[in-house]
Amino acid sequence: MEEIMSFPEIHKRILCYNGEILTFEISQTLRASQTTKTSALLFSRKTFDPVSGTFIENFTGQHRLPASTSAIEIVCCECATDVRTSISIPCVLLKLKRQKQKRSSSKFTLLMLHSNNDMESRLNFRLDIGSVDDARLCDGPTVLLKHNETLHYISTLTAEPVIVPVNFIALHWVGTIEPGELVIFGVKNIDLENAPSPSIAAGTLKDTSFVLYSIENQKSIPGTCFLPDVYSSVICCLQVCTLQGSDGKFETSVIAASGKQLILFSNGVPEEVCQLPFENPFKLQVASTSRGDLLFIVSFTSGDACAIWKDSLKVAVTWQQVRDILVDDFLGVGFDQILLIFKDDPTKSPGPEDFKITDCCEINYPADTDTSKKDESADDGCQENQFLTVQALEARLQAGLLFLQELQHDIHVKDRVIKISCESLTNMTQGKDVIVQSAEKEGLTSLWDDSDNCPDSPSSDSCTSLSIPDCFVEKVWYRVIDDLLVVGVKLSNSVYSSLSNVGLSLIMDQEIASISPVTKCQTNVLKLPINASQVFANQKEPLAKKQRLDDFIKDSLPGDFLRRPCSPSYQNYLERTVTAVTELSPLLPFNNISCVLLLHARRKNQPDCLLRSEKLIVPCGKISLSLEDILKENYTVNLFEHCQGGCSLEDVFAVLSAFQKCSFHLLSPDYTLKSVQGWLIGQMQGEPVEHIPDIICSRKPGNNQGTLFIWNSKNPFEGTLTVLYRNDSTLLQCLHSLRRVLPPTCAINTTVLGGKDGLTESLAQSLEEELLALRSSVSSAESKVEKELTQRCKMKKNNGTTDSSSDTKERVQKYREELQIEQMQSDLDTHLAADGDLYSKSMLNAVQLQMNSDSLACRLANL
Repeated sequence: MEEIMSFPEIHKRILCYNGEILTFEISQTLRASQTTKTSALLFSRKTFDPVSGTFIENFTGQHRLPASTSAIEIVCCECATDVRTSISIPCVLLKLKRQKQKRSSSKFTLLMLHSNNDMESRLNFRLDIGSVDDARLCDGPTVLLKHNETLHYISTLTAEPVIVPVNFIALHWVGTIEPGELVIFGVKNIDLENAPSPSIAAGTLKDTSFVLYSIENQKSIPGTCFLPDVYSSVICCLQVCTLQGSDGKFETSVIAASGKQLILFSNGVPEEVCQLPFENPFKLQVASTSRGDLLFIVSFTSGDACAIWKDSLKVAVTWQQVRDILVDDFLGVGFDQILLIFKDDPTKSPGPEDFKITDCCEINYPADTDTSKKDESADDGCQENQFLTVQALEARLQAGLLFLQELQHDIHVKDRVIKISCESLTNMTQGKDVIVQSAEKEGLTSLWDDSDNCPDSPSSDSCTSLSIPDCFVEKVWYRVIDDLLVVGVKLSNSVYSSLSNVGLSLIMDQEIASISPVTKCQTNVLKLPINASQVFANQKEPLAKKQRLDDFIKDSLPGDFLRRPCSPSYQNYLERTVTAVTELSPLLPFNNISCVLLLHARRKNQPDCLLRSEKLIVPCGKISLSLEDILKENYTVNLFEHCQGGCSLEDVFAVLSAFQKCSFHLLSPDYTLKSVQGWLIGQMQGEPVEHIPDIICSRKPGNNQGTLFIWNSKNPFEGTLTVLYRNDSTLLQCLHSLRRVLPPTCAINTTVLGGKDGLTESLAQSLEEELLALRSSVSSAESKVEKELTQRCKMKKNNGTTDSSSDTKERVQKYREELQIEQMQSDLDTHLAADGDLYSKSMLNAVQLQMNSDSLACRLANL
């Protein structure tokens, strides 16, 4: 006769492995004819059957343990990689104790369950510890045992247990980083006597900090790359999502749970926080669901659990009375599911309600069987409401499909019109006959006035026979700067003086780009805000004043600046040059780039109107550029060699067109601004640009190299600094460096662009303010009307609740009639009107902004 002994929960563990459920249990039997117990480790494999909705037992086995063992305890069971096969294998760590053994001495055995159901004893060792506070199984396999603040580890490479030189008070994570280095992340106490400064100890709660220890290198580094030390005493559990790096520099992403919060850290910085529905979490797991998202599963000491989405950090679902949570692909579908094993109810027999498999999306076992019953017991009123809801949804779907068809038709018409327009534009540049279909044939509305309806409009012959000389272009050039192509045209003096609003555009050959030959480019007429210091030398001033000015100039400029020859002809060349800047990347796939240049202009001293005959569009040249020329940098401008010999005016003009420009007004009431010239020559290592010595080019290595400066000094205390830069970060670095050398009381203000560019920017800003004001007024009126309507509905609802009628159908019919009446009132425009005072204030503000916009538009039209 045998007596099977029962054991507490520590003698039974559950583990998931490749979609299977492995159960390990200690069994001890006492025969009547024997005085000793027979001990064994029972194990079984179970797989889930989706058809029956139950777990089916595939195999059961046992591994006998020494008969002299009086106490057996399953310390932990986890999956670890075997270095011999590089395969993850289930492992079980047992603690064995004999009858006559010391209380503080225990024997540990690590067993590995192979795929053929053979149990292998992989490690056997002894430790003089009474209890185990924490245990981890790692790759190797390697065993980590923590007792108090002492951490022991043993593997197949060590003959006996080794003590880690770091006193861990808590272990949070153990993992492997490349190339196979085992690291331990935990919390340690701070040694106050050896702390480098009191702030280190005072920076955390309870004088603790995170530490990362490498077993292979036997080195420890601060764990602040994972989490800040201030969280070391409040974090209960965590999971490392990503870990990359080496030599103590890591890029990490960690999800950690404190007593009441779930916090997402990136490189040691908290990014998002989620409030947990329960308190005291002790375990955190990660699952990859069927829709590609990650779920964080948090287990609590109270037996509760919850799942939280990683993307939104919102609670997806909560569970109660949970005994175990396992994450694996139990259905064999390629992604994780969550297995919830609930606590046994002594009043019920065990059944399918004791577990649940879900991924919070589509998978849910066992299925809810109460839904059909609820649907069958639904009353007729609910079914009628559902039918009406479906009808409304179908009507909205049909309206959406009709709108989609109209939108597709409009897109088709737009593409056809753009293609015809591009072909007409290309034919016009090549001198071919152009036939443009009228807008009415395409079902569109023309935005231009028809020439037949304008009595003063000249004929088409007068539009083409323009009195422009054949040689109105003196030179065409192009340069490559970074990822930009700059094309320039130098106009003759006679033509330039008779034109205004000059622009340049690029049209690609139709053979190369048959779909969209028009390139997006920005046209510029180059102007420099130069008021050179040499002007003082040409002015007729009294001798004393002239001498003072010359002394100031000589003190401000180095000798090399004064010796630079000035090229007076560049100003005339600059004014007659028109450039177009376009991105080079979209043109590179064509290998050979061939573009026609179109000159846009208006005649001076002509009334401003929108007649097509008043605007001139004339082909002015052609350029050809191959990919081989770009790769050989035949037309590339070296941004760092403007001030050296060999560069031409076209190189400088290309840089001026490609760079961004910003001007700053400097005013120093207490000190002179001689430090600006010193800053340009000293810190920025500036040198004058050849041909245009008024432009200073920075030779300072780094991002500032190649930046251009123009310094106009109005007097010793005031001046304007113009910066031509490549990107915003370069400008910010220049201003930061300049601010450090300026007097403390010096004021720096951005100057408003003058001329057409300044008015255009002001007009755009005014129109934006006008739109924002109109939107704000409409939103205010709408919110007020909505508030009044809501109050009216609440009053109707309160009056309706006092009705003694209990018939549901009559109440639904009453609400339906009220809704139809409100819809009819809305169709007849009898809804609530906006408040008069609010409307007056909004319209007054809008009219004032419109007057400002109209004023700016008139000033811009008169230029």
